[in-house]
Amino acid sequence: MAAIENTFHRNSKPFTSRVRIQMDLTPMVDLGFLLITFFILTTTLSEPNTTDLIMPKDSPVTTLLKESAVLTLMPVRNNRVDYFEGRNTASSIVKHCSYARLRTIIQQKQIEVAHKLGSRNETVIIIDPGEKTTYKNFIDIMDEIQINGIRHYFVVSHNQ
Repeated sequence: MAAIENTFHRNSKPFTSRVRIQMDLTPMVDLGFLLITFFILTTTLSEPNTTDLIMPKDSPVTTLLKESAVLTLMPVRNNRVDYFEGRNTASSIVKHCSYARLRTIIQQKQIEVAHKLGSRNETVIIIDPGEKTTYKNFIDIMDEIQINGIRHYFVVSHNQ
């Protein structure tokens, strides 16, 4: 605790006194070590989570896909997703949905593929991000792919 001592000097001017303060800094040092320990523990325990995305190099070999098993997702502005069945927009009807409804659309496609091909693991998703796609929207689609257990997915790259 702090201790205050009043000392009066006889040779000094009248009504002048010096106050000497002594402080015990032990509680302050204890608090400092507690804060340091807290920050060290919280920084090592909260490591960021990452998504593994392995992009293969360009190859002249093409991958054959069954059109009935393909669902193409195109994230667009305003947190919306354009989607269609198959690989080609010209032969399919483009539909729109929100990210809240995306999971049910993927699950419906998996059920449809399971009826046609015998296994829902044959479902293929093609992600075609545009210029206006945000990183958050892309990661939201990747999360839905992992949640639904999609084994085969491709990311289309538009080189300029």
